[in-house]
Amino acid sequence: MLFAVAAAPLAVACTTEPPPPPPPDPLSALAAQARADAKLAQSLTTVPAAAEIAKARETHASLLQAEVDRERPPLSSTAPPAPTAPPTPPDPLAALRTALDESVREASAAVAKLPTYRAGLVGSVAAGCASLREVLA
Repeated sequence: MLFAVAAAPLAVACTTEPPPPPPPDPLSALAAQARADAKLAQSLTTVPAAAEIAKARETHASLLQAEVDRERPPLSSTAPPAPTAPPTPPDPLAALRTALDESVREASAAVAKLPTYRAGLVGSVAAGCASLREVLA
C-alpha cells in the first residue's frame, strides 16, 4: 500500500501533457517585414534615398530580432532565414511606399499589446517607418 501511495504522483507526472508552446512572438513578424522592406529598398537603385531606407530597415530588423531572441532564446545558433525575394512589382517605388505604410500600421497596432519596455522599441520602429515613408513622398 505504501508503494502505491508513493507511486501515484509519479504516474500523474508521467501522464500529464506538456504545456502548449507559446504563441509566436509578435515582434518576429515585424522583423520579417523589416527584412522584406530592406530587400525591396535595395532593389531601387535609381532612387537616391533607397539605400538609406534599406539601411534603416535592416537596423529595425536586427533590433527587433535581438529583442525576440532575448525574450525567447533560439534553440539553435542559426540566424533566422532570410526572406525570399518576392517578384519585382510593376512599380517598386509604390510597393515600397505601401510596405512602409503597412509596417507603420502593424507596428502601431502591436504597441498597445506589448509590455512597456517592448512598446518603446516598436513605437520607435513605427515612427521610423513613418519618417522613411515621408522621404519617399
